Amino acid sequence: MSTTLIGRMVADVDLKFTNKGTALANFSIAVNRKKGEEESVSYFDCTAWGTLAQGISDNLRKGQRVIITGNLNQDRYENKEGKTVSKVILTVEGAGADLRYASEDAKGAPKKWSTPEEDF
Repeated sequence: MSTTLIGRMVADVDLKFTNKGTALANFSIAVNRKKGEEESVSYFDCTAWGTLAQGISDNLRKGQRVIITGNLNQDRYENKEGKTVSKVILTVEGAGADLRYASEDAKGAPKKWSTPEEDF
């Protein structure tokens, strides 16, 4: 099931590499919702692999508004007390800055757009 989340980066990306050199990025985003006078926040753990993981680590920072697309996966494991714990993680397929709120110093924005003639 494909899901899209729009929120803020909770912290900078935790980038690691597997023994074979594949990049693995772990991060969380906070999604705020307001209904009338009530406001709530939900936190979502996200995982990305490969070049996408590297790109996310290079371009997205704590506090930045982001748009994340991917698939929800339920992870079950046994904790230290022997209880089964369940956690939902978004496996990221696409990510980027939410440019609706970007300023002129948005991280990851290209410094110059090239025209087709400049590409040759």
